Amino acid sequence: MGRPYVVIGAGLGGLATALRLAHRGERVLVLEKTGMVGGRNRPVEVGGSRFDGGPTLMMMMDPFRKLFTDVGERIEDHLDCRLCDPSYRVFYADGTIFEGTTNVPLMKERVAAMTDEDHARRYEKLHGDLKALYEASIPNFVRKNFYSPLDFFGLKQLGMVAKHGMIDNLARRVKRYADDPRLRMLYSFQTMYLGLSPYDAPWVYAVLTYMEYGEGIFYPMGGMTEICTKVAELAEKRGAEIRLNSPVSWVEGRTVMLESGEMIEAEAVICNADLPYAEKELQKKASPDRRYSCSAQMMYMDYRGELPGLEHHNVFFGPDFEGNLHRLFHEPLGLVDEPAFYACVSCKTDPAKADPGHQNLYILAPVPNMDRPLTEAENARLKEHVFRRLCQASDFDPANVAAMKTYSPADWETDLNLDKGAAFGLSHDFWQSAFFRPGNRSRSNPNMYFVGASTQPGNGLPMVLISAELVEDRLQHDGFLRA
Repeated sequence: MGRPYVVIGAGLGGLATALRLAHRGERVLVLEKTGMVGGRNRPVEVGGSRFDGGPTLMMMMDPFRKLFTDVGERIEDHLDCRLCDPSYRVFYADGTIFEGTTNVPLMKERVAAMTDEDHARRYEKLHGDLKALYEASIPNFVRKNFYSPLDFFGLKQLGMVAKHGMIDNLARRVKRYADDPRLRMLYSFQTMYLGLSPYDAPWVYAVLTYMEYGEGIFYPMGGMTEICTKVAELAEKRGAEIRLNSPVSWVEGRTVMLESGEMIEAEAVICNADLPYAEKELQKKASPDRRYSCSAQMMYMDYRGELPGLEHHNVFFGPDFEGNLHRLFHEPLGLVDEPAFYACVSCKTDPAKADPGHQNLYILAPVPNMDRPLTEAENARLKEHVFRRLCQASDFDPANVAAMKTYSPADWETDLNLDKGAAFGLSHDFWQSAFFRPGNRSRSNPNMYFVGASTQPGNGLPMVLISAELVEDRLQHDGFLRA
């Protein structure tokens, strides 16, 4: 047999690439450092509760469906995806509670009840503008390899940028649709899924808001980790080999050296390890000066009893949303007084994720990356703050936390090779987006390609799946694959 295509890392991007190549009849070898597939999308078990360790939101279903369709499968035959409605419950610092939904008439009613009829009408305008932005940006700036600057700076593309105001500031643009600060938070916080402040984000990232309110948030029964499990199974069914506990030491040309000393000659190397780590540790090259996302402090709690005030997905805002984010991203001097955070209780949809009488309570709080790690005192204060807000929102009692595991920026760095513990990879600011984001072919090694969150098009499971599409297209463009 010929040389294999070697995929380094069994995160979703690596697995999707392996599946695509194996489906074409190519020989594929996946080398995974840890003892499980999934990367950031990994399972965590604490006491009587089971968790998705990283991503918990399944949005923008088209890339998921396309992966299965492209390999002759139906996603419905492998994943039981349920729409979450309400999408999430929002808890404001002033005591207001709001539930988001894809149902536009109902959403307008809820907006009017919280504010007024004018804001409800403006929501309908926002929804339409976001749909148009989404339909223009995804095919022309996301699902596309940039083989030359004209692929990005062409007249058609520049016309779309101007028409939709794609590079306008997102937070300022949202003010056109809402005077109420609570609605501004609701329409803009989604950039935090990328580890990016809406006050720093270009308007094009408002497509994330459309993904939620236009298409919805889904949950695959069994957990988000089922996605990687099923993709891995399909890849292996088509002949791909997945080796766990097989860390790679370095890559030079077509040669892949494992830490065990084994050397493998590859047809091409596709690296799913985070790009900055791959450059520094696998290619032994100096990584360019880039900007990183924030990190995340995680709490996985096995909770005895019920949490009736919480939905599957929950967002807790602090009293100073803008100040919170400014301090997090521009003055990383430590923990703000009342930080925002996200809570997930997936057993509300999937009871099998917790033992009878228990709830699996997942907390994600955005925190600075390893450039400014939190102190023990700050972590204790964060925990106290989270518990206090949970007590206000539900019947939460700290005494009922049967077991808890935390996961810090240092853990993201050590366990998953995320430089600076940046849980969302490289930042998605303007100069690290679309054409300006690191490309998916190595500049120093023409036989090495990148797939995943820190290359084009960016972070998040849908983007990572599109990244696998783009790598397959580029391999074909570069002559590694038959048309």
